[in-house]
Amino acid sequence: MKTTSLNLVPSGMPHKIIEIKAGLEARKKLLSMGIHVGDSIVKLNHSCWSPVLIRNLTTHSSKIAIGQGLAKKILVGDDKL
Repeated sequence: MKTTSLNLVPSGMPHKIIEIKAGLEARKKLLSMGIHVGDSIVKLNHSCWSPVLIRNLTTHSSKIAIGQGLAKKILVGDDKL
């Protein structure tokens, strides 16, 4: 499966979180927001400067905003729903 960082994927398509390449504190932050490896997410916007808006389809969450730096550390692959 080809992986891409979250900030580079197109919006509106479901993706599965494959890996989080970040330190302990960043992982804790993502876990506290309900973002886990294996979750299906959809990116809601496409902007290279503003925060990345996502929705976790696994937990049926509301919108979650994460910064571009953190989005670069989340590797996703295509989710075959």
